[in-house]
Order: sequence, then structure tokens, then C-alpha cells
Amino acid sequence: MRVTAVKALYFTGAGTTRLVAERLVERCGLPAEATDVTPRGSVPPAFGEHDLAVFAVPSYGGRVPAPMLERIALCEGRDTPAVLLVTYGNRAIDDTLLELADAVRERGFVPVAAAAVVAHHSLMTNVAEGRPDEKDLAVVDELARVALARLSAAPDARSAELSDVPGNRPYREFGGVPFHPETDATRCVSCGACAGQCPTGAIDPDEPARTEAGRCVSCFRCVAACSAGARRIGGGPALAAARAAFAARPPWGTKEPSISHVSEHRDARTRKGSPHVHGHPLYRRRRRHVLWSQPGLDPGLR
Repeated sequence: MRVTAVKALYFTGAGTTRLVAERLVERCGLPAEATDVTPRGSVPPAFGEHDLAVFAVPSYGGRVPAPMLERIALCEGRDTPAVLLVTYGNRAIDDTLLELADAVRERGFVPVAAAAVVAHHSLMTNVAEGRPDEKDLAVVDELARVALARLSAAPDARSAELSDVPGNRPYREFGGVPFHPETDATRCVSCGACAGQCPTGAIDPDEPARTEAGRCVSCFRCVAACSAGARRIGGGPALAAARAAFAARPPWGTKEPSISHVSEHRDARTRKGSPHVHGHPLYRRRRRHVLWSQPGLDPGLR
């Protein structure tokens, strides 16, 4: 199959998912565009006949961020090949990739390759500091190579489609987190930058010092957008305690398996090996990352 351009859309709070998405399209070596669809009202790109689509998201509680699902619902593919990329804060991705694959398939896209990469946690900021690092980004580079190589060896996207993606249905429940941005009113200049970047409209541009907690998804894009330094992650002692507890959990994916190692991923809900992963040839662990590829159309991935 001939691919002549790469078009990516990504959802990002602190910017790490943007970094890996842009790295992926750059490494494809084709005419490319990467669209940040985080702000509310963002318009995804239109996809052509020979485009490769890239969907990049952070894992929020093991799920795709709800605003990103709304953006995907605006996309239209026609058996368009797609690469799926998930960033996570060194715990687990749970059902994020499966939910993402289901969402893009509903819109006419065909997942052909996928990876999960560790990134600095946007809420538990004491976790995975300095990530993604160069070894993380090397996995992104390989993902680009694998996706293009597999498509070049296939007559069409359906022939290169991933037959299985790790995860479970129904997806794990996630009701959000109790921590939201707060504003130092003495530093806020009411510029409205935070409101313009919010993915859900939780910030009124006429009263930007307030955040509507019921609509906030705790992406903290507004914190990153505030040039005055007036916004921060709220939570005080409760957040400090949550960060300490989270950091004490055994991190997922930090072992150093051999490159061809196939590992069992134990589902936290059932304590059983997930049938989507355990012993499955699509699942390969590399250092602190995971890559999925299709047997028989996997040139050089070992």
C-alpha cells in the first residue's frame, strides 16, 4: 500500500503526548502535519486516500480522555490505516488502547500498529520525571518504521490490520480524580489563555480564575498555558498524600526483558492473565514500553 502523507491528531495536557506524536510523524519521513485537538472546538484534519493517520492520547485512569473521543467522532476515514500511540505515567494503560482502537474503527480507520510509551505523569508529578527519554523515543522511532514497512508489504490497510488489541470490554470504570486546577487570584491577569486551551469549557473566559470542577477532566492544560504562573494543581495535603501513595506502587513495565520476551499482563480487576495479551504474538515488551504488531507482516521487529 502506498502512503504519501502522515496526519496526526493528539490530545495533550502537559505536552508530553505532543512530543511523542510530533516525533512519530517526523520519523515517518513523509509530508506530515500534527494537529493539537485538545482545546474545545478543535477541528481534526481531513484524511485523503493515501494518508496514514496517527491518534495519540494519554491514558487517563486506563481510558481515552473523553474530549478526545469527541474529536475522533468528527474524523472520517475510508479504510484509512492508523497508528495508535498511548502515553502513560508508568502504572498501566489498562483499556486505553482497546478503547482507542474501537473508537477509530467506528470512524472508518484501520489500526495497523500501536505502542505505549511512558511519560511524565501530569498529576502525580513525582512519577516518571524526565520521561519520555531517548530510550522511550527510540520506541516511537521503531513504531514509525514498523508501520510504514508493514503497509509497504501489504496491498491495503485491511491486510495489515491488527487482529487484536490488548484490553477488556467493558472498559474499566473511571470517574475522574478529585484534584482540579486552582488559581492564585493575585497573579491572574484575566488574559483568558487558560479558557482558550481548556478541552471542555470548564473555564469561563469572562471569569478565568474559576474552574467548573464538574466539567474539568484534570488535564492541567490550563496550568501549562498560564504565562503568569497563576494556575497550579490544587489538592494541598491530600494531593501530597496521593502522590506519595502512587509513587510507592510497583511501576508497570520497568523490567528489562529480552527483546523477544512475551509477558503476561495481569488484569488488576480479575487477577487473571488477560486473554488479549498473555502469550499473544502481538504483545512484545521492550524495556519500559510495549509494542504491538501483526504476525506475518512484521519486517524486522524482533
